[in-house]
Amino acid sequence: MQVNVQKFLEESGVKEPFYPGKRLILPCAQTAEFKSHCVVLDWRVPGKIRLDVKAGITGKDLEPKKLKKYPLNLQMPTYVEIEVLNDNAAAKKDESDEDGEASGSASSSGKGGSGGKRPGLGLMAEAFGQSVEGKVPSLGKIVKMVVMGTEIAAAAFGDVFERMTKQISHAKISTTELLAQAGKMITKVMPPSFLEPKGDETVPYKYDVNKNADIGYKLTPG
Repeated sequence: MQVNVQKFLEESGVKEPFYPGKRLILPCAQTAEFKSHCVVLDWRVPGKIRLDVKAGITGKDLEPKKLKKYPLNLQMPTYVEIEVLNDNAAAKKDESDEDGEASGSASSSGKGGSGGKRPGLGLMAEAFGQSVEGKVPSLGKIVKMVVMGTEIAAAAFGDVFERMTKQISHAKISTTELLAQAGKMITKVMPPSFLEPKGDETVPYKYDVNKNADIGYKLTPG
């Protein structure tokens, strides 16, 4: 599922600049003991943004003896991985390559080409500078979503991510609510008329050739 990264930052109320190499911690302080948590936005891997919900407000992984004091829904992993599709650095690299070719041909006629640019450092500074100015990549793709240790189906990415965005803007994440939102997208399988309900119809019925092959239909010669 594609997502507008800039729109997500705006709607979730993130005010601090967010760009490649940046890691933001958004605290969700609660009055009840061992209920405070945080959302960690991590862009230290250039092509990937990871959003984590963690117990506590430091953004660090808590030691097991302290983590177990928090509710189970905060003990289990909840995160989203977003692949960046059109980052500023890639666009600037294309421009830099073109400029480099032109600069290279011009410098060859000069004295040793010592006046040529160093595209690596210049490119990095320019990309980061543009990000700080607010030109955050607009397009990303959600590649994985896990809520309370449960991997969410791609069909539910949109609903769950929209609900999560609203929760971030209110500085309170309810992972059980997110999981329930994902549950609305799950197809509940109803049994065929010749089978009795088992009680939990969310569990798919498996076809067993030995048990289900003969259901009364007989092939007759034509």
